[in-house]
Amino acid sequence: MPVQQTETTRPWTFDTRAGAAYGLMTAAWYTVPDLVERRGTRALLKTACGVVGAAVLLQTSEGRQAIDGVRKVRGALRGTEGTDLPGTSAPWEQTPDDVPDNTLHDLTPVEIAPGGKVAIAVGAAVLLGATTAFAVVGEKGAYRWGERMRARGVRAPHLRVGLVLGAAAAALGGLLPAPEDD
Repeated sequence: MPVQQTETTRPWTFDTRAGAAYGLMTAAWYTVPDLVERRGTRALLKTACGVVGAAVLLQTSEGRQAIDGVRKVRGALRGTEGTDLPGTSAPWEQTPDDVPDNTLHDLTPVEIAPGGKVAIAVGAAVLLGATTAFAVVGEKGAYRWGERMRARGVRAPHLRVGLVLGAAAAALGGLLPAPEDD
């Protein structure tokens, strides 16, 4: 009985350049306390790590896609200036007569009660606060991890923390969803 081969799909791809950028940026970020004692200088060096990392990440495939998307939006907005055709003015310049027909005309707009707007705003603030708190707790935990190792006499403890977290960032940062075949 012959075995039928099926094509396996890979749900993820790996962008080596992005993985390396995330890994190196994270390792450098967490190694800074081994290099500099003054908090202000550490903050300056960490800012430099972030800026350089962002600049490198813009050279990856996702970074280029983001840049292309921004250029398309900018081009579309520039292309609408100075035209008198209906539906071609910028959204903030449109009057109700200029708006093209709504293809979803059967849908009715949803009115959000004032209490619902408050609930959405509070929910967004709570989510932002929880995310920020989680990041601060993680940063403090990583720093304390290095300081505990330093207290035990380990040389370059923050470098070790940076290498562990950098390896995790490299593995996760380089993962991309596989492109869809159209």
